[in-house]
Amino acid sequence: MTRLLPVSGILAVGMGIAWLIPASAAWLGRGSLPDYAVVMVGPALILGGVLALWRGFRELRPDLIPAPVRAAMIGNALFLSFCALELSDGLIRQGGRIFYWTSILFLPALVVLYGQVLARRWAWWTARVAAGLLTVWFVGFLLIIPFAHLKGDGGAIPWWGRIYVTGVTLAFASVSAYAFRSLGRTECREYYGLAHRV
Repeated sequence: MTRLLPVSGILAVGMGIAWLIPASAAWLGRGSLPDYAVVMVGPALILGGVLALWRGFRELRPDLIPAPVRAAMIGNALFLSFCALELSDGLIRQGGRIFYWTSILFLPALVVLYGQVLARRWAWWTARVAAGLLTVWFVGFLLIIPFAHLKGDGGAIPWWGRIYVTGVTLAFASVSAYAFRSLGRTECREYYGLAHRV
């Protein structure tokens, strides 16, 4: 239980930073900040995260969690931060759109992250299966992107937009594949009580 507070703090800081990226892009593009109530969610998450980290700093012991488990948790936290970025982008730059595939997956990913922190067996199984499926999913998209007719708000996306989509998809595929591999390591299985310690 002692790991919950610092992990929550790290997650809140990451999500707060990701939340501010669309606001910064809108500000640089238009020269004025969008809806302040939406923008202030980012600094509130960062402040709350820093306070949680400060409060739980003594419990922040990375050596208690094996490196492969930390890698899988970081992959999950990156995905949750991306969900925050997508939600913020929808609210700030896309006219208040909040329903997207990341909004469906946010809560399950959050539950799995806390299951990972608490070393629950179901969290290992869920994270391993999800990482494997996501790896196949994103690699499949990598194969389709060169031939697909990709569209944005203004019609067909330019060549640099295709490179951006390829880069983001490649990053997700890499993180998912690494999380899948990390979760299969012996020390990771021992942490979740799925293998006996030697």
